[in-house]
Amino acid sequence: MFDAHTHLQDARFDACRAALLEAAAAAGVTGLCTCGTAPDDWDGVAQLAADTTAPVTILPAFGVHSWYADNLPSDWPDRLDACLRAHPGAAVGEIGIDGLRRDLDPVAQRNNFIVQLELAVRHQRTVVVHGARCWGSLADLLQPYAARLPGIVLHAFAASEPLIRRFHDLGAYFSFAGSVCNPNARRVRAAAAAVPPDRLLIETDTPDILPPGGQPVSAVPHDPPLNQPANLPLVAQAVAHIRGLDVAELGAVVERNARRVYGLGEPT
Repeated sequence: MFDAHTHLQDARFDACRAALLEAAAAAGVTGLCTCGTAPDDWDGVAQLAADTTAPVTILPAFGVHSWYADNLPSDWPDRLDACLRAHPGAAVGEIGIDGLRRDLDPVAQRNNFIVQLELAVRHQRTVVVHGARCWGSLADLLQPYAARLPGIVLHAFAASEPLIRRFHDLGAYFSFAGSVCNPNARRVRAAAAAVPPDRLLIETDTPDILPPGGQPVSAVPHDPPLNQPANLPLVAQAVAHIRGLDVAELGAVVERNARRVYGLGEPT
């Protein structure tokens, strides 16, 4: 199964990243997308993507997260453009807008998102999108670009059925994280049941959203505990149960979908 969204370049993993990849492979994870968040972690993403010894497929994504839209270097779009040129298979992410934090400048978020959408269209790259608590506004911003993008991944999706239909019509794929394992997360679980099977993805959002019962990264004590890709089977089990599927069947579905939207070809 494929982990559609991680931040494995996080510097807190520097001393244990190889072990985390080995644990992921042992847990049945075949590949993952690791998403940049700001220019200062793009080199880490690139280094991961260059690791030919990794036991899983690593897809890089480069982007500016909505939380870091303020105080960027003036040349960040040129630097992002250079990253995409240097990595022809890379996605653009994590990008988007945020409705959780009130300390962020909404104008800067939207402007930066649009710049990155335009780069994704120019380079014909899939986008990995954040839209926490502002999914409707996100759909509005994506609308003019969706038909010109090769793929859209909605990270940690948690919106209602009318928005599922709208995003589906835009060509989006829906990725579910560890929150779907929480029986009280009714909206997330309802969305996981309603998404069409050919648009379904799962993720860990490493190092965030540790699922209930998940194994934290023991090499990096942290409060809250850090998540890892080896916990992806817990997300798969939850989504499979919600949809009435066998876990192996669910794993095969999300593997095919991830490889399609990320342009990775068929599983070997």
